[in-house]
Amino acid sequence: MILFATQNFLPSIGGTQIYVTGLADALAARGHAVEIYCDAASKAAAARVDSARAYPIRRFGGLRPVMRRSKAWAVMQRLASGGIQAIVTDTWKSLEHISAHTLKNVTVLCLGHGSEFLVPKGSAKERRLRECLAKASIVGANSHFTAGLVEPHIGGNTELRVILPGVDPPAGASADFRSQDRAAAPRLLTIARLEPRKGIDTVLRAVPALAREHRDIAYDVIGKGEDRERLVQLAEQLGVPSRVRFHGYISEQHKAKLLNRATLFLMPNRREPGSVEGFGIVLVEAAAFGVPSIAGSDGGTSDAVAHEQTGLIMDGEDDRAVEAGISRLLADHSVRERMGTAAHHRFWTDFTWPAAIHRFEEALALS
Repeated sequence: MILFATQNFLPSIGGTQIYVTGLADALAARGHAVEIYCDAASKAAAARVDSARAYPIRRFGGLRPVMRRSKAWAVMQRLASGGIQAIVTDTWKSLEHISAHTLKNVTVLCLGHGSEFLVPKGSAKERRLRECLAKASIVGANSHFTAGLVEPHIGGNTELRVILPGVDPPAGASADFRSQDRAAAPRLLTIARLEPRKGIDTVLRAVPALAREHRDIAYDVIGKGEDRERLVQLAEQLGVPSRVRFHGYISEQHKAKLLNRATLFLMPNRREPGSVEGFGIVLVEAAAFGVPSIAGSDGGTSDAVAHEQTGLIMDGEDDRAVEAGISRLLADHSVRERMGTAAHHRFWTDFTWPAAIHRFEEALALS
């Protein structure tokens, strides 16, 4: 039996929720017994998620401090009853109230994502982080970059391992490669929460120069966030509001339509205080459609995008470099086609859950 102790699980929205739910589903599909102990969500939405799954899901509600302790207590009671081979936690915080003694006879895999390890040195939070990681058998970092953030905080018998995540094929993606229309107008696309570290402003600043080379160029931005007003104002200041469309949240069908039309996927991410891109699953999702990507170099995106193979890794702080990278790929259809083909192949052979689940089974020592 594999027990998940997690704050993040569908129907709550977010990359970690999708990741953890996908991992549980993939393990169950491989025939492993799974139980989930997770946070409460909207009753109607949670009922739809839970009824669609054959494994048991226990949800805990109430005030956050009380809820976390009651969930940890339930996990320890379940461990005491026996039959648990391994525990998977979404982050180090889900280990905080589980005693080390109750975990001594199980494999504990703590997933690592990135920004949660950016803690002030010598702080109380750093001490909490170290104490929690000491309870893990393995910290499974989602990228080599994230592993570098984790390394200073672990010791003893805890193993640090890079385990690249799995991804469910997005709606509308096909295992058959789709060649881009050479004659189509360039369509740039970003799907992200609207926040500074995603580098959407860097792309916007490149659009005026790109428009002089490509008269029909357009830029689609999907997502919501606190940075929207600033980005809209920036597009107006740059004189390109007619070329940029902020879609907000849209249906999966509409998103698939835009991905199928996209020439390039762009997320020239950069580091901001307390926030960094640990991996970039959305870059892998774009690859499922055969779309090459340009990503920023500060973070774990070099594990999501293979530089010069499935796209480009650029300095997200360097406006001119990002603009030059976009211009280069827009000017060369053959390079885009080569990168798109490689990205598509890599997604369907390395990142779908049936391919990725073996990495987690090995970490959990599952036969």
